[in-house]
Amino acid sequence: MRVSSVCLGQLATNCYLVEIGGTTVLVDPAEDSDRLADFVGERTIDAVVLTHGHFDHVGGAWAFPDATVHIHPADRPFVDHAHPDRPEIVGILDEAHEIAPGLRVLHTPGHSPGSVCLYAEADGVLFGGDLLFAGSIGRTDFPGGDPRVMRESLRRIVALDGDPTVYPGHGEITTLERERQTNPYLLMMG
Repeated sequence: MRVSSVCLGQLATNCYLVEIGGTTVLVDPAEDSDRLADFVGERTIDAVVLTHGHFDHVGGAWAFPDATVHIHPADRPFVDHAHPDRPEIVGILDEAHEIAPGLRVLHTPGHSPGSVCLYAEADGVLFGGDLLFAGSIGRTDFPGGDPRVMRESLRRIVALDGDPTVYPGHGEITTLERERQTNPYLLMMG
């Protein structure tokens, strides 16, 4: 697996380019811009994955017309409402779906009803969207957010084996073990 990243958009969203098993996946392209085009370069994008439907993660989703845009169905209304002029999203993410060989979907609601993480267990990598950040967690006070459900999703992620590298939707890259030991939100959960 090869991972590269760029920070895009007005809320400094981390966009990831993931090359795994002969598939190139673009995760959370925040804006359709020259920066995004330069970041991708000549690579062919096979799939665009939106970890959730909030505006700061989806702006560049249609910049690559040959790629299928994927989102969990519970968050599709966010995108349809904000971008009614965009092509229909045809890639639906659901639990344990493999977006690429070795890169599976974990449904982790709480920040939004359709929030997902992408987990590459063999590579020790977790793309966390806005679930888990270095030293923090995603907000639950937006429409569709739910603190109780968020805690359940966080417990699920904390229980993953090993110490995967966590690539969050915002902020610095971290590790799951670091967050288990130091993240005040996880420590409060017990």
